[in-house]
Parts: sequence; C-alpha cells; structure tokens
Amino acid sequence: MRADAILLERTTPWLFEVGTWVFGGLIAFNILLISALLTVGPKDTAILVAIAAFACALPLTVAGMCVLRLVKDMKEVGLDDLTLQAFKDAGYPDAEAYFPDPQERKAQQSKRSIVALWYTLGIALLGIALTVTGLVAALWYMAWWIGVVALMVALASTGLVAAVFVHTQPSESAAEKEVKRRYRDAQRRPRQGPGR
Repeated sequence: MRADAILLERTTPWLFEVGTWVFGGLIAFNILLISALLTVGPKDTAILVAIAAFACALPLTVAGMCVLRLVKDMKEVGLDDLTLQAFKDAGYPDAEAYFPDPQERKAQQSKRSIVALWYTLGIALLGIALTVTGLVAALWYMAWWIGVVALMVALASTGLVAAVFVHTQPSESAAEKEVKRRYRDAQRRPRQGPGR
C-alpha cells in the first residue's frame, strides 16, 4: 500500500493534466451537442432525454475541471505557505501556532491531491455516463438502431482500452512467482498462538 501511495504521489501531476484534457473535451462536446439539439426542440422523447443528459453532464464536468485546477494551482502557488506568510507579515501574534508544521503541511497537500483525484474520477465517470446517454438518445432520434450500435461500439472501445492495459503488463518473473508462492505457503500454515 505504501508503494501504491508513493506511485500515486509521483504520478499526480500527470493525472491532473490528463483529467484536465478529459474534462475539457467533455465540456466542449456537451456544449456543441446541446446547442445543436436546442435548435431541434422538444419534438421527441429521445431529444428530451439527450438534452437533459447533456444539461446534467455539463455542470458536472465544469465542476470536475474546477476541482482539478484549484487543487493543482493551490499546490503550485503554495497557498498554505503564502497564507502563513501573510499572517506573519500582518503581525499576527503566534501565527505559526495556527498552522501545521511544514512536514504536516506537505502531507495535507498530498492528501488534498489524492482526495481531489478520487472525487474527480467519480465526477468524470458520471459525466461520461451522462454524455454517452445523451449521445445514444440523440442518435436514437435518428433511428433506434444507430443508438444501439453507438452504445455497443462505446462499450467495445472501453473493453479494447482495458485489454490493451491488461496485455501490456509485464509477465511475472521467476523471482516474483517465488515470492508469491512463499506468501501463499505462509498464509496456509496454521497460526501458532502463544502457549501452543
């Protein structure tokens, strides 16, 4: 778990950049399709569903983008340190007593980044689901089978991306297999309590 935490901390800047691109793309896509569908008007249930889905996805994706940017900018600017310095410069007595020590501030920044990434992942998944729903509904308006085909291709594409990640993982080395075997053997052995 410690290794996962270190890996997440080191990849956080990249994850923030990828998240920004994902949210930016969703925002542009939603705005484009909402504007096109508004000209059609409420002619059909499929159009109403599409507009409702896009209208719900848009504020979610904007919120996700804001969270990513704010947390990233707070870290880059060093807002916690700037705030402490501002209180010191204003002559606030014992300003440091109201702020955590530098090590704890760094831990709080790391926690803030991780929490923001988890929240934005949830926001992104919901935004993507709403966007796909809106797209399928809009295509359903043209012909029901186009919506079904688009949904199947979207699911297949997701499966293909997952397959790429699964198949590009390195194979287990002999040393890794041995470590796992020893771990399984240790788990199978009955535990000897005190006095046995």
